[in-house]
Amino acid sequence: MIKVEGLNKSFSGRTVLENVDFEISQGKSLVIIGGSGSGKSVLVKCIAGLYQPDAGKITLGGKRVDENSSDNFSANHRIGYVFQNAALFDSMTIIENIAFSPINQLKKTKREALEIAAKNMSILGLSQDIGKLYPEAISTGMRKSVAIARAMASDPDIILFDEPTTGLDPHYSKKIDHLIRSCITDHNITALTITHDMSSAKRIADEIAMLYEGKLIWSGSPHELDQPGNKQVATFVHSMRHGQRKLTHLTA
Repeated sequence: MIKVEGLNKSFSGRTVLENVDFEISQGKSLVIIGGSGSGKSVLVKCIAGLYQPDAGKITLGGKRVDENSSDNFSANHRIGYVFQNAALFDSMTIIENIAFSPINQLKKTKREALEIAAKNMSILGLSQDIGKLYPEAISTGMRKSVAIARAMASDPDIILFDEPTTGLDPHYSKKIDHLIRSCITDHNITALTITHDMSSAKRIADEIAMLYEGKLIWSGSPHELDQPGNKQVATFVHSMRHGQRKLTHLTA
C-alpha cells in the first residue's frame, strides 16, 4: 500500500510538488499522467527515497519513509524501481543484472541469486539464452523487460515504473504493459506508473490521476479518461493521443 499525504517539494525556491495526496491499495495500479515539468519524476523519486520532501507524509505498507527513521531501510528494500532508461549495468550480463537485487537487498548467495534471476526470467517469458549476453547486445524493449525482471527479483511489495514504454514501438509497448499487469495481478504488486502514453495508461491502470504544475488536479478510472470532465486533462489527453497516432503511422 502507498499513501501520500500533503507532499510538498521545492528546488531553489521553485515549487515542484504542492499538497499532493493519494492512496494506492495493495495489489492495485495507479498511473499518473502529466506533461514534462509537471513533477511526475520528482514524485516517484520522493517515494523511492531518492529525494527528501519538504513537507508531508509518505507511508509504504504502514511505514513512514519520508523521514530519517529505523523503518526507512526495511520499507525501501521492499520497493522495486524500473527506470526510464532501464539503468542496467553495462559491465554485467543480463542474468547478473537480475541477480543484483537478490544479492544486495535480500542478502542471498550468488548461487541463490542466480536461481532467483533464472526463475524471474522464466516468469516474464525471457529466454534463458539471453542471460549470458550484455545489455548492449539486446534491444531497448528487451532491456526494459530485463529491468522489470530485476525489480521482481527483489521480491517487492511495490514497484515504481518511470515511463516504461518511452522509446518503444506500439507492439513492444503492449508487451511491456502486459508484463506490468502480470506483475500486479499474479503477484499482488502495488504499482505506481508515470507515463505520457495514454494507451499504455489505460492498459496498466486501475485508476489514473493527472499531475499539473505540481498539483493532482484529476483522478478517475481508465474509462473516464475518454471524458474526464476537466478541460486541462482533456486537452492533455487529446494532444498526447494525436502525437501517438502520428508515431504509429510513421512506424507502421
